Amino acid sequence: QAIDGQVTLPSLLAWLRAEDEMGTGLDIATPSEADSVKLLTVHRAKGLEWNAVFLVGMSEKKFPVDKVRSQWTTGSWVLPAALRGDARDVPQLRGHDKAAIDGLKQAAKDHQAMEELRLGYVAFTRARHELWVSSYQWSPTRQKPLAPSPYQLNVRGAIRQWGAEADAWPDPPEDGAANPLLAEPRSAAWPVTDRTAEHDRRLRAAVLVGDAMADDGGTDPDDLDLVEATTVAQWDDELERLLAEARAERATTLDVPLPTSLSATALARLRDDPERFAAELARPMPRRPSPAARFGTRFHAWVEARFGQQSLLDPDDLPGRGDLGIDDEDDLQELIARFEAGPFADRDPVAVEAPFALVLAGQVVRGRIDAVYAEPGGDHLVVDWKTNRAQTADPLQLSLYRLAWAELMGVPVDRVRAAFHYVRTGDTVEPESLLDRAELARLLR
Repeated sequence: QAIDGQVTLPSLLAWLRAEDEMGTGLDIATPSEADSVKLLTVHRAKGLEWNAVFLVGMSEKKFPVDKVRSQWTTGSWVLPAALRGDARDVPQLRGHDKAAIDGLKQAAKDHQAMEELRLGYVAFTRARHELWVSSYQWSPTRQKPLAPSPYQLNVRGAIRQWGAEADAWPDPPEDGAANPLLAEPRSAAWPVTDRTAEHDRRLRAAVLVGDAMADDGGTDPDDLDLVEATTVAQWDDELERLLAEARAERATTLDVPLPTSLSATALARLRDDPERFAAELARPMPRRPSPAARFGTRFHAWVEARFGQQSLLDPDDLPGRGDLGIDDEDDLQELIARFEAGPFADRDPVAVEAPFALVLAGQVVRGRIDAVYAEPGGDHLVVDWKTNRAQTADPLQLSLYRLAWAELMGVPVDRVRAAFHYVRTGDTVEPESLLDRAELARLLR
Protein backbone atom coordinates (compact mmCIF):
# COMPACT_ATOMS: atom_id res chain seq x y z
CA GLN A 1 0.00 0.00 0.00
CA ALA A 2 1.47 3.29 -1.07
CA ILE A 3 1.97 6.04 1.51
CA ASP A 4 3.14 8.76 -0.87
CA GLY A 5 0.59 8.37 -3.64
CA GLN A 6 2.32 5.76 -5.80
CA VAL A 7 2.97 2.04 -5.47
CA THR A 8 6.70 2.14 -6.12
CA LEU A 9 9.96 1.03 -4.57
CA PRO A 10 10.45 4.49 -2.99
CA SER A 11 7.03 4.03 -1.36
CA LEU A 12 8.21 0.80 0.24
CA LEU A 13 11.47 2.40 1.37
CA ALA A 14 9.56 5.34 2.86
CA TRP A 15 7.32 2.90 4.73
CA LEU A 16 10.31 0.99 6.12
CA ARG A 17 12.08 4.25 7.03
CA ALA A 18 9.01 5.49 8.92
CA GLU A 19 8.69 2.16 10.74
CA ASP A 20 12.37 2.26 11.66
CA GLU A 21 12.10 5.83 12.99
CA MET A 22 8.72 5.57 14.72
CA GLY A 23 8.82 1.92 15.75
CA THR A 24 5.13 1.76 16.64
CA GLY A 25 4.05 -1.03 14.33
CA LEU A 26 2.65 0.57 11.20
CA ASP A 27 -0.50 -0.94 9.77
CA ILE A 28 -0.01 -3.68 7.18
CA ALA A 29 -2.35 -5.83 5.15
CA THR A 30 -4.70 -8.24 6.91
CA PRO A 31 -3.16 -11.75 6.99
CA SER A 32 -4.64 -14.13 4.47
CA GLU A 33 -6.29 -17.44 5.27
CA ALA A 34 -3.62 -19.33 3.32
CA ASP A 35 -1.67 -22.08 5.11
CA SER A 36 1.49 -20.08 5.65
CA VAL A 37 3.64 -18.42 8.31
CA LYS A 38 2.29 -15.00 9.27
CA LEU A 39 4.77 -12.30 10.33
CA LEU A 40 3.01 -9.47 12.18
CA THR A 41 3.52 -6.75 14.72
CA VAL A 42 1.67 -7.23 17.99
CA HIS A 43 -0.54 -4.24 17.18
CA ARG A 44 -1.68 -5.86 13.94
CA ALA A 45 -2.36 -9.20 15.63
CA LYS A 46 -5.20 -7.77 17.75
CA GLY A 47 -8.34 -9.84 17.42
CA LEU A 48 -6.60 -12.70 15.57
CA GLU A 49 -5.68 -16.21 16.76
CA TRP A 50 -3.51 -19.07 15.55
CA ASN A 51 -2.86 -22.61 16.77
CA ALA A 52 0.83 -21.85 17.36
CA VAL A 53 2.38 -18.44 18.04
CA PHE A 54 6.06 -17.51 18.43
CA LEU A 55 6.94 -14.36 20.39
CA VAL A 56 10.51 -13.42 19.58
CA GLY A 57 12.78 -10.75 21.01
CA MET A 58 11.38 -10.90 24.56
CA SER A 59 14.52 -9.30 25.99
CA GLU A 60 14.82 -6.61 28.65
CA LYS A 61 14.26 -3.05 27.44
CA LYS A 62 12.83 -4.45 24.20
CA PHE A 63 9.47 -5.84 25.35
CA PRO A 64 8.31 -4.12 27.44
CA VAL A 65 10.06 -0.95 26.27
CA ASP A 66 11.42 0.95 29.27
CA LYS A 67 12.37 4.16 27.47
CA VAL A 68 9.72 6.79 28.24
CA ARG A 69 8.52 8.74 25.23
CA SER A 70 9.31 12.44 24.99
CA GLN A 71 6.85 14.79 26.66
CA TRP A 72 5.57 18.05 25.26
CA THR A 73 7.03 19.90 28.23
CA THR A 74 10.55 19.09 27.04
CA GLY A 75 10.14 18.60 23.27
CA SER A 76 8.66 21.25 20.98
CA TRP A 77 7.86 18.60 18.36
CA VAL A 78 5.42 16.77 20.67
CA LEU A 79 1.74 17.72 20.55
CA PRO A 80 0.58 19.04 23.96
CA ALA A 81 -1.45 16.40 25.76
CA ALA A 82 -4.42 18.72 26.23
CA LEU A 83 -4.78 19.07 22.43
CA ARG A 84 -4.71 15.36 21.65
CA GLY A 85 -7.82 13.53 20.56
CA ASP A 86 -7.33 11.02 23.39
CA ALA A 87 -6.65 13.73 25.98
CA ARG A 88 -8.96 12.03 28.51
CA ASP A 89 -6.84 8.89 28.45
CA VAL A 90 -3.32 10.33 28.74
CA PRO A 91 -1.57 12.04 31.68
CA GLN A 92 -2.08 15.79 31.87
CA LEU A 93 0.01 18.56 33.41
CA ARG A 94 -1.71 19.60 36.68
CA GLY A 95 0.31 22.71 37.38
CA HIS A 96 3.26 24.79 36.28
CA ASP A 97 5.84 24.21 39.00
CA LYS A 98 8.61 21.62 39.26
CA ALA A 99 6.48 19.24 41.31
CA ALA A 100 3.77 19.23 38.63
CA ILE A 101 6.31 18.59 35.86
CA ASP A 102 7.91 15.75 37.86
CA GLY A 103 4.43 14.35 38.49
CA LEU A 104 3.73 14.41 34.75
CA LYS A 105 6.94 12.48 34.07
CA GLN A 106 6.04 9.79 36.61
CA ALA A 107 2.45 9.60 35.38
CA ALA A 108 3.70 9.24 31.80
CA LYS A 109 6.04 6.44 32.89
CA ASP A 110 3.22 4.62 34.70
CA HIS A 111 0.89 5.16 31.75
CA GLN A 112 3.43 3.74 29.30
CA ALA A 113 4.03 0.74 31.55
CA MET A 114 0.30 0.04 31.54
CA GLU A 115 0.18 0.43 27.75
CA GLU A 116 3.07 -2.04 27.40
CA LEU A 117 1.24 -4.45 29.72
CA ARG A 118 -1.88 -4.23 27.58
CA LEU A 119 0.23 -4.88 24.49
CA GLY A 120 1.83 -7.84 26.25
CA TYR A 121 -1.62 -9.22 27.05
CA VAL A 122 -2.48 -9.08 23.34
CA ALA A 123 0.78 -10.84 22.41
CA PHE A 124 0.39 -13.65 24.96
CA THR A 125 -3.26 -14.42 24.15
CA ARG A 126 -3.01 -14.95 20.37
CA ALA A 127 -2.21 -18.67 20.66
CA ARG A 128 -4.96 -21.30 20.82
CA HIS A 129 -2.74 -24.23 21.77
CA GLU A 130 1.00 -23.53 21.59
CA LEU A 131 2.99 -20.45 22.64
CA TRP A 132 6.76 -20.12 22.27
CA VAL A 133 8.56 -17.21 23.94
CA SER A 134 12.19 -16.50 23.14
CA SER A 135 14.75 -13.77 23.77
CA TYR A 136 18.33 -13.02 22.78
CA GLN A 137 21.44 -11.93 24.67
CA TRP A 138 23.57 -10.42 21.90
CA SER A 139 23.09 -8.39 18.75
CA PRO A 140 25.79 -7.30 16.27
CA THR A 141 25.91 -3.82 17.80
CA ARG A 142 25.78 -4.54 21.54
CA GLN A 143 28.71 -4.32 23.90
CA LYS A 144 26.78 -5.72 26.90
CA PRO A 145 24.39 -8.70 26.93
CA LEU A 146 20.64 -8.42 27.40
CA ALA A 147 18.76 -10.24 30.13
CA PRO A 148 15.35 -11.88 29.59
CA SER A 149 12.28 -9.67 29.63
CA PRO A 150 10.19 -9.54 32.84
CA TYR A 151 7.39 -11.05 30.77
CA GLN A 152 9.58 -14.01 29.83
CA LEU A 153 10.58 -14.45 33.47
CA ASN A 154 6.87 -14.66 34.32
CA VAL A 155 6.48 -17.38 31.69
CA ARG A 156 9.37 -19.35 33.17
CA GLY A 157 7.85 -19.02 36.62
CA ALA A 158 4.51 -20.33 35.38
CA ILE A 159 6.19 -23.31 33.68
CA ARG A 160 8.00 -24.18 36.91
CA GLN A 161 4.70 -24.07 38.81
CA TRP A 162 3.44 -26.68 36.38
CA GLY A 163 6.41 -28.91 37.22
CA ALA A 164 8.34 -28.39 33.99
CA GLU A 165 11.36 -26.46 32.77
CA ALA A 166 12.04 -24.19 29.82
CA ASP A 167 13.43 -25.89 26.72
CA ALA A 168 16.53 -23.71 26.93
CA TRP A 169 17.69 -21.18 29.50
CA PRO A 170 21.38 -20.28 29.16
CA ASP A 171 23.29 -18.77 32.05
CA PRO A 172 23.93 -15.02 31.77
CA PRO A 173 27.39 -14.15 30.39
CA GLU A 174 30.02 -13.13 32.90
CA ASP A 175 30.75 -9.46 33.49
CA GLY A 176 33.02 -8.11 30.80
CA ALA A 177 32.28 -10.97 28.38
CA ALA A 178 32.96 -10.13 24.73
CA ASN A 179 30.18 -10.14 22.18
CA PRO A 180 30.66 -13.42 20.23
CA LEU A 181 29.07 -11.83 17.16
CA LEU A 182 32.00 -9.39 17.02
CA ALA A 183 34.69 -12.06 17.38
CA GLU A 184 35.26 -12.38 13.62
CA PRO A 185 36.59 -9.26 11.89
CA ARG A 186 34.26 -7.58 9.41
CA SER A 187 35.46 -7.43 5.83
CA ALA A 188 34.96 -4.64 3.31
CA ALA A 189 35.86 -4.17 -0.33
CA TRP A 190 39.03 -2.28 -1.18
CA PRO A 191 39.69 0.13 -2.75
CA VAL A 192 36.65 2.04 -1.63
CA THR A 193 34.57 3.64 -4.40
CA ASP A 194 31.60 5.94 -4.30
CA ARG A 195 29.61 3.45 -6.38
CA THR A 196 27.01 1.22 -4.79
CA ALA A 197 26.76 -2.50 -5.47
CA GLU A 198 23.67 -1.80 -7.58
CA HIS A 199 25.67 0.68 -9.67
CA ASP A 200 28.37 -1.94 -10.29
CA ARG A 201 25.75 -4.51 -11.34
CA ARG A 202 24.32 -2.03 -13.82
CA LEU A 203 27.75 -1.41 -15.31
CA ARG A 204 28.33 -5.15 -15.73
CA ALA A 205 24.86 -5.52 -17.27
CA ALA A 206 25.65 -2.71 -19.71
CA VAL A 207 28.79 -4.55 -20.83
CA LEU A 208 26.79 -7.74 -21.39
CA VAL A 209 24.19 -5.85 -23.42
CA GLY A 210 26.89 -4.16 -25.48
CA ASP A 211 28.56 -7.50 -26.22
CA ALA A 212 25.23 -9.02 -27.25
CA MET A 213 24.46 -6.09 -29.55
CA ALA A 214 27.88 -6.44 -31.19
CA ASP A 215 27.29 -10.13 -31.82
CA ASP A 216 25.66 -10.49 -35.24
CA GLY A 217 24.88 -14.13 -34.63
CA GLY A 218 22.08 -13.50 -32.12
CA THR A 219 18.90 -15.51 -31.98
CA ASP A 220 16.15 -14.52 -34.40
CA PRO A 221 12.98 -13.58 -32.45
CA ASP A 222 11.00 -15.90 -34.74
CA ASP A 223 13.11 -18.86 -33.54
CA LEU A 224 12.14 -18.44 -29.86
CA ASP A 225 9.80 -20.97 -28.30
CA LEU A 226 6.72 -19.91 -26.33
CA VAL A 227 8.47 -19.74 -22.94
CA GLU A 228 11.44 -17.78 -24.30
CA ALA A 229 9.19 -15.39 -26.21
CA THR A 230 7.14 -14.75 -23.06
CA THR A 231 10.30 -14.03 -21.06
CA VAL A 232 11.59 -11.60 -23.71
CA ALA A 233 8.20 -9.87 -23.77
CA GLN A 234 8.38 -9.42 -19.99
CA TRP A 235 11.85 -7.90 -20.38
CA ASP A 236 10.51 -5.47 -22.98
CA ASP A 237 7.64 -4.44 -20.69
CA GLU A 238 10.01 -3.88 -17.78
CA LEU A 239 12.35 -1.83 -19.96
CA GLU A 240 9.47 0.35 -21.12
CA ARG A 241 8.43 0.98 -17.52
CA LEU A 242 12.01 1.82 -16.51
CA LEU A 243 12.36 4.22 -19.43
CA ALA A 244 9.00 5.85 -18.63
CA GLU A 245 10.04 6.25 -15.00
CA ALA A 246 13.40 7.76 -16.01
CA ARG A 247 11.67 10.23 -18.35
CA ALA A 248 9.21 11.20 -15.63
CA GLU A 249 12.01 11.81 -13.12
CA ARG A 250 13.84 14.10 -15.55
CA ALA A 251 10.73 15.96 -16.69
CA THR A 252 10.46 19.61 -15.71
CA THR A 253 6.65 19.48 -15.56
CA LEU A 254 4.28 17.12 -13.77
CA ASP A 255 1.13 15.96 -15.54
CA VAL A 256 -1.64 15.51 -12.98
CA PRO A 257 -4.57 13.37 -14.14
CA LEU A 258 -8.05 14.51 -13.23
CA PRO A 259 -9.90 12.34 -10.69
CA THR A 260 -12.51 9.90 -11.94
CA SER A 261 -15.26 12.37 -11.06
CA LEU A 262 -15.48 16.08 -10.26
CA SER A 263 -17.92 18.04 -8.16
CA ALA A 264 -19.43 21.32 -9.28
CA THR A 265 -17.16 23.26 -6.91
CA ALA A 266 -14.12 21.34 -8.18
CA LEU A 267 -15.01 22.25 -11.77
CA ALA A 268 -15.22 25.90 -10.72
CA ARG A 269 -11.76 25.73 -9.13
CA LEU A 270 -10.42 24.10 -12.31
CA ARG A 271 -11.86 26.94 -14.39
CA ASP A 272 -10.62 29.76 -12.12
CA ASP A 273 -7.09 28.54 -11.35
CA PRO A 274 -5.94 25.38 -13.17
CA GLU A 275 -2.41 25.60 -11.74
CA ARG A 276 -3.60 25.74 -8.14
CA PHE A 277 -6.16 22.99 -8.77
CA ALA A 278 -3.41 20.77 -10.21
CA ALA A 279 -1.24 21.50 -7.17
CA GLU A 280 -4.10 20.45 -4.86
CA LEU A 281 -4.46 17.18 -6.78
CA ALA A 282 -0.71 16.52 -6.78
CA ARG A 283 -0.35 17.22 -3.06
CA PRO A 284 -3.75 17.08 -1.35
CA MET A 285 -3.99 18.62 2.10
CA PRO A 286 -6.66 18.02 4.75
CA ARG A 287 -9.44 20.56 4.91
CA ARG A 288 -9.90 22.71 7.99
CA PRO A 289 -13.05 21.70 9.94
CA SER A 290 -15.83 24.18 9.22
CA PRO A 291 -18.72 24.62 11.70
CA ALA A 292 -20.39 26.89 9.14
CA ALA A 293 -20.36 24.12 6.55
CA ARG A 294 -21.75 21.70 9.15
CA PHE A 295 -24.68 24.05 9.89
CA GLY A 296 -25.17 24.46 6.14
CA THR A 297 -25.51 20.73 5.74
CA ARG A 298 -28.00 20.66 8.60
CA PHE A 299 -30.08 23.29 6.77
CA HIS A 300 -30.19 21.14 3.62
CA ALA A 301 -31.19 18.13 5.71
CA TRP A 302 -33.98 20.18 7.32
CA VAL A 303 -35.34 21.16 3.88
CA GLU A 304 -35.37 17.49 2.88
CA ALA A 305 -37.26 16.53 6.01
CA ARG A 306 -39.76 19.38 5.52
CA PHE A 307 -40.80 18.03 2.15
CA GLY A 308 -41.04 14.47 3.43
CA GLN A 309 -37.85 13.23 1.82
CA GLN A 310 -35.47 10.77 3.44
CA SER A 311 -32.11 12.37 4.09
CA LEU A 312 -29.69 11.65 1.28
CA LEU A 313 -26.73 13.43 2.84
CA ASP A 314 -23.78 11.49 4.19
CA PRO A 315 -20.41 12.66 5.55
CA ASP A 316 -18.80 12.36 2.11
CA ASP A 317 -21.18 15.03 0.80
CA LEU A 318 -20.02 17.70 3.26
CA PRO A 319 -17.17 19.28 1.23
CA GLY A 320 -18.84 21.48 -1.36
CA ARG A 321 -22.37 20.68 -0.19
CA GLY A 322 -22.57 22.57 3.09
CA ASP A 323 -23.17 26.26 2.49
CA LEU A 324 -21.05 28.72 4.41
CA GLY A 325 -22.36 31.67 6.37
CA ILE A 326 -24.35 30.03 9.17
CA ASP A 327 -22.77 31.07 12.43
CA ASP A 328 -24.43 28.95 15.10
CA GLU A 329 -27.61 27.16 16.18
CA ASP A 330 -29.52 30.43 16.64
CA ASP A 331 -28.55 31.59 13.16
CA LEU A 332 -29.68 28.24 11.75
CA GLN A 333 -33.08 28.58 13.41
CA GLU A 334 -33.44 32.13 12.03
CA LEU A 335 -32.71 30.86 8.52
CA ILE A 336 -35.32 28.15 8.90
CA ALA A 337 -37.87 30.78 9.94
CA ARG A 338 -36.96 32.93 6.93
CA PHE A 339 -37.35 29.95 4.58
CA GLU A 340 -40.80 29.21 6.00
CA ALA A 341 -41.77 32.81 5.30
CA GLY A 342 -40.38 32.71 1.76
CA PRO A 343 -41.97 31.84 -1.61
CA PHE A 344 -40.94 28.17 -1.61
CA ALA A 345 -42.27 27.27 1.83
CA ASP A 346 -45.61 25.92 0.52
CA ARG A 347 -44.54 24.78 -2.95
CA ASP A 348 -44.15 21.04 -3.34
CA PRO A 349 -40.99 20.14 -5.28
CA VAL A 350 -40.90 17.26 -7.73
CA ALA A 351 -37.39 16.36 -6.51
CA VAL A 352 -35.21 17.21 -3.52
CA GLU A 353 -31.44 16.62 -3.34
CA ALA A 354 -31.61 14.87 -6.71
CA PRO A 355 -28.26 13.20 -7.51
CA PHE A 356 -26.81 13.31 -11.01
CA ALA A 357 -23.75 12.20 -12.96
CA LEU A 358 -23.02 14.26 -16.06
CA VAL A 359 -20.39 13.25 -18.62
CA LEU A 360 -18.61 16.25 -20.17
CA ALA A 361 -15.70 15.78 -22.57
CA GLY A 362 -15.19 12.27 -21.19
CA GLN A 363 -15.12 13.51 -17.59
CA VAL A 364 -17.78 12.61 -15.01
CA VAL A 365 -19.20 15.55 -13.02
CA ARG A 366 -21.32 14.59 -10.02
CA GLY A 367 -23.55 16.58 -7.74
CA ARG A 368 -26.95 17.01 -6.11
CA ILE A 369 -29.69 19.44 -7.13
CA ASP A 370 -31.27 21.09 -4.08
CA ALA A 371 -34.82 21.20 -5.46
CA VAL A 372 -36.76 21.05 -8.73
CA TYR A 373 -40.27 22.51 -9.22
CA ALA A 374 -42.83 22.01 -11.96
CA GLU A 375 -43.68 25.19 -13.89
CA PRO A 376 -46.69 26.00 -16.07
CA GLY A 377 -46.58 24.56 -19.58
CA GLY A 378 -44.42 21.60 -18.60
CA ASP A 379 -41.30 23.63 -17.84
CA HIS A 380 -39.00 22.93 -14.88
CA LEU A 381 -37.38 25.23 -12.32
CA VAL A 382 -34.09 24.13 -10.75
CA VAL A 383 -33.39 25.91 -7.46
CA ASP A 384 -30.24 26.00 -5.38
CA TRP A 385 -30.58 27.26 -1.78
CA LYS A 386 -27.99 29.83 -0.72
CA THR A 387 -27.50 30.68 2.95
CA ASN A 388 -24.61 33.15 2.64
CA ARG A 389 -25.16 36.85 3.21
CA ALA A 390 -23.80 38.19 -0.11
CA GLN A 391 -25.35 37.28 -3.46
CA THR A 392 -22.11 36.00 -4.97
CA ALA A 393 -23.07 32.48 -6.10
CA ASP A 394 -21.34 31.13 -9.21
CA PRO A 395 -23.70 30.63 -12.22
CA LEU A 396 -21.53 27.69 -13.32
CA GLN A 397 -23.26 25.62 -10.64
CA LEU A 398 -26.69 26.35 -12.12
CA SER A 399 -25.40 25.65 -15.65
CA LEU A 400 -24.46 22.14 -14.55
CA TYR A 401 -27.71 21.58 -12.66
CA ARG A 402 -29.86 22.81 -15.54
CA LEU A 403 -28.13 20.61 -18.12
CA ALA A 404 -28.11 17.58 -15.80
CA TRP A 405 -31.85 17.84 -15.06
CA ALA A 406 -32.72 18.40 -18.72
CA GLU A 407 -30.84 15.26 -19.73
CA LEU A 408 -32.25 13.26 -16.81
CA MET A 409 -35.80 14.17 -17.88
CA GLY A 410 -35.09 13.99 -21.62
CA VAL A 411 -36.37 17.52 -22.27
CA PRO A 412 -34.73 20.39 -24.17
CA VAL A 413 -32.44 22.49 -22.00
CA ASP A 414 -34.42 25.65 -22.82
CA ARG A 415 -37.42 24.11 -21.00
CA VAL A 416 -35.44 24.16 -17.75
CA ARG A 417 -34.94 27.39 -15.80
CA ALA A 418 -32.39 27.69 -12.99
CA ALA A 419 -32.19 30.09 -10.07
CA PHE A 420 -30.46 30.76 -6.77
CA HIS A 421 -32.75 31.40 -3.81
CA TYR A 422 -31.03 33.47 -1.13
CA VAL A 423 -32.79 32.36 2.04
CA ARG A 424 -31.72 35.32 4.19
CA THR A 425 -33.27 37.94 1.91
CA GLY A 426 -35.94 35.85 0.20
CA ASP A 427 -34.58 36.87 -3.22
CA THR A 428 -34.74 34.40 -6.12
CA VAL A 429 -32.10 35.29 -8.74
CA GLU A 430 -31.99 33.83 -12.26
CA PRO A 431 -28.67 34.51 -14.05
CA GLU A 432 -29.14 36.09 -17.46
CA SER A 433 -27.07 33.55 -19.36
CA LEU A 434 -25.99 30.01 -18.50
CA LEU A 435 -23.43 27.80 -20.25
CA ASP A 436 -24.62 25.06 -22.59
CA ARG A 437 -23.10 21.58 -22.96
CA ALA A 438 -20.47 22.66 -25.50
CA GLU A 439 -19.31 25.57 -23.34
CA LEU A 440 -19.12 23.39 -20.23
CA ALA A 441 -17.15 20.74 -22.08
CA ARG A 442 -14.72 23.44 -23.26
CA LEU A 443 -13.80 24.14 -19.62
CA LEU A 444 -12.53 20.56 -19.26
CA ARG A 445 -10.61 20.54 -22.52
